[in-house]
Amino acid sequence: MKGSTHIMLSLLTGLVILAPIAGIIDWVWSIVILLGIFFGSIAPDVDKGRDSAIFHSAIPGAKGRRFFLTPVIGYFLYIFCYKPLSMVFVGIFGQKILPKQGHRELPHSPIGIICISALLTFWIWLFCFVLSFIPYLEFLRDNPLIWIFGAAFLLGCFLHLLEDTCDNSGIHYLYPFSFRRVRGTVASDGSDVRPKLYSVILLVVAVVLFFGFLLSKIDASYAYWAAFLVPAALWIVFLKISGVPAKKVVWE
Repeated sequence: MKGSTHIMLSLLTGLVILAPIAGIIDWVWSIVILLGIFFGSIAPDVDKGRDSAIFHSAIPGAKGRRFFLTPVIGYFLYIFCYKPLSMVFVGIFGQKILPKQGHRELPHSPIGIICISALLTFWIWLFCFVLSFIPYLEFLRDNPLIWIFGAAFLLGCFLHLLEDTCDNSGIHYLYPFSFRRVRGTVASDGSDVRPKLYSVILLVVAVVLFFGFLLSKIDASYAYWAAFLVPAALWIVFLKISGVPAKKVVWE
């Protein structure tokens, strides 16, 4: 899928998660979570090349709006996370783990996004740890927002994988042990209307949940359950509508 579609679907899923608990958690946490999901939603395309959205400040689909941190995260991710891990994986499994088209390899697998997210979180922790020795920056040492960002980044990466599972290229979930892809029937060129339909549904559900809990129309005791179960149920439906798993098996 296109970068703009990944960002839209991932952030709206994040809003569905946050809507029931918006009045419970600190607003700073919500911003950090959405920020982590934003970067994670385009991070797996780091294996696509320099045309990927993660390497550019221009936000896909945002009509010229830019975010200067995106290329900073992108190039750091490429140099200090993706490339070292890629060399390790090639060293262990050999060149056979590199798909022929050079895309949707390590960062497009569960084991890949876990390793990359863990390594990125470590680097952020180390950077904050060093800065914490500067006067007035002691709060950065072991700050919980580091781990919250790391978890949100991993969630964004996972949502990227779910979204790519819906299209006709698919994802190999057992990489590097198997190259059998799970895929759907959504056209990846942006011409398919289904991702836009999913976006509308996610937005409507997020608004309903937010005001439902804010106005006490829904019992507050269900907030955390709703934050987990509602987006999970929606994505099960989206995968089904996307024709996952498609009958044709793609091997790379």
